[in-house]
Amino acid sequence: MAHRGLLRWALLCVAATSGALLAVRAEASQTVVIGPGDSVDSLARKHGVSVRDICRANGITRETLLRDGRTLVIPDPPKSVVSAPTIKKTAQVTGNRVAVRRGPFEAYRRVTLLDHGVDLTVTHKAGDWYQVSLPDGTSGWIRQDFLSVEGQEPMRVARSRTSPEARLASEQREPVRRVARRTTSTRYAEARRTRTRLYVRARSARPEAAPPAASSDVIRTAYAYRGTRYRFGGSSVRGFDCSGFTSYVYGKKGVSLPHSAAAQFSKGQRVTRDKLKPGDLVFFTTTRRGISHVGIYAGDGKFVHASSGGGSVRVDSLNSGYYNARFRGARRVK
Repeated sequence: MAHRGLLRWALLCVAATSGALLAVRAEASQTVVIGPGDSVDSLARKHGVSVRDICRANGITRETLLRDGRTLVIPDPPKSVVSAPTIKKTAQVTGNRVAVRRGPFEAYRRVTLLDHGVDLTVTHKAGDWYQVSLPDGTSGWIRQDFLSVEGQEPMRVARSRTSPEARLASEQREPVRRVARRTTSTRYAEARRTRTRLYVRARSARPEAAPPAASSDVIRTAYAYRGTRYRFGGSSVRGFDCSGFTSYVYGKKGVSLPHSAAAQFSKGQRVTRDKLKPGDLVFFTTTRRGISHVGIYAGDGKFVHASSGGGSVRVDSLNSGYYNARFRGARRVK
């Protein structure tokens, strides 16, 4: 049985835009006694917290064997009570690897990282921070500098880390939400959901990824699910995690793959990076030792995968700094 530990409360008196005050629970935890079948993953799902937080709180790893009778600390998910009315506005992340935190200060523990273009729902504001609802249904806080919020003029136009040469100019300083992803024009791109027109330098305009012309059925199937939300443990159109996505796509081809990136790494034939072909599985070490992420190579140095950071199925470059450094191998399955 679980029993509640002592709770530490911190009242953060932060003046929101409406003048209301915000109260946030800073640290709270409970302890549980391990029973048959318990694992770090099952406890994370049961209590609505991240695997990372459980591991940090107990000094263990995801692969640690939990013996019956052992006691673990389970951090509580962040909870907040705000007297101001709910904002309920749509917003979009404007930077890359933007930190989402448990509370509206840099000192709060990081919940996750989000990439440019992830859509969110803003629920509250506290000083320079917005509380947002993440694609997986949890909540966190992001600095306003890294969000473009519906109906609000941006504080500044930031240079993208991935496109340092990109320069955007808004006509008559109207509010800007986003640059259309399908832009191929060298003259302008029209922002979605607004009538604002933005000018984009030709070399910074990036069209939405399309399957290579000679792509296989596997790649065409994978591309068809772009935008499907990321869901931990998911393996259906309601939401995918990385190995759930690859097993689902290959299942459409009649190939059965286990719902585990590490297990998929033992399937098929090993392929060197210079021999990659569209449809090959590509593997990475992202969150811990060993294989922890998998995607499907799409050709032209790109791969399609269910990204927890991006919040959806998306296409990324295999040669980017982040994925290039974490690439661990590839397999060809038939």
